[in-house]
Amino acid sequence: MSLVFFHGANVDDADREDWLRRNGHAGKPLRAVSTALLLDRCLSFERFGRSRGGGVVTLSVAPGHAVEGVVFEVEDEALALLDLKQGHPDAYLREMVHAVLPGGATCEAWIYDAPPSRRQGHVPPTRAYLDLIRRGLASHGLGMAAMEAAATGRPARPVVPWLFVYGTLRAGQANASLLEGLTRHPARTRGVLHDLGPYPVMRRGDGEVQGEIVPLEPARLVRLDALEEALPFGTPGGAYRRTVLEVRLSDGSRRRAQAYVSDAECAAPVIASGDWCALGDRRPAWDRHAAGRRG
Repeated sequence: MSLVFFHGANVDDADREDWLRRNGHAGKPLRAVSTALLLDRCLSFERFGRSRGGGVVTLSVAPGHAVEGVVFEVEDEALALLDLKQGHPDAYLREMVHAVLPGGATCEAWIYDAPPSRRQGHVPPTRAYLDLIRRGLASHGLGMAAMEAAATGRPARPVVPWLFVYGTLRAGQANASLLEGLTRHPARTRGVLHDLGPYPVMRRGDGEVQGEIVPLEPARLVRLDALEEALPFGTPGGAYRRTVLEVRLSDGSRRRAQAYVSDAECAAPVIASGDWCALGDRRPAWDRHAAGRRG
């Protein structure tokens, strides 16, 4: 059994299952596990699909952006048929990625994407193909704004346009200058905050963490990822992992925001208030820590 992330026509259950049945699939229909996000990618239409009569969905690297889709459970027989459907490894390549689930956890899943040699620049899709994607995304509660922009070759706004910060990036803290000029809004999210001295670390959990959200500017992500020792695409393995969490603003409204979390166990004291700024001025401790990192 494998997990596969779909973001285009394969999200439509009727179209996908009809093709699988016509090509010999005798097993159960693919089961949707969860909606999910691929970080640091955006949608594009850079390949002509002969069976669709126009452009078909591809993915492009785009730091700070995200692609919405659905993760499905796929049996081995069905995966082999999907390889055939997508023309793997010629027309599309199947590759393993980390998809972000609601709540901020990740899962490993396959995706299909066109290799560079198969990309032709922007190729407009047909209305029938877009209607198929609209139907599929709507059936799973997902919107079409990013897909519509990609279909016309327009740059899309980030699907998750906010960044949640809770430690040294907050206003008045040691690394606040990395977000200079951005408007800050008080916010909070579920999680557990640990005190490591020069900086805090947030882990997913049942507590509450106080912080701020700022507009997510993709151009700043390289420096932010370097500060947090986070890998691109939300990949686990760094000191922190960039993920997506639901945050609550002071007016009670809710938004999705990218945030840096740790998946590692942490023995450092828990900050009971969930508020790093309530602990006093930790900038001298950060300066000593930063000097040690440079050395």
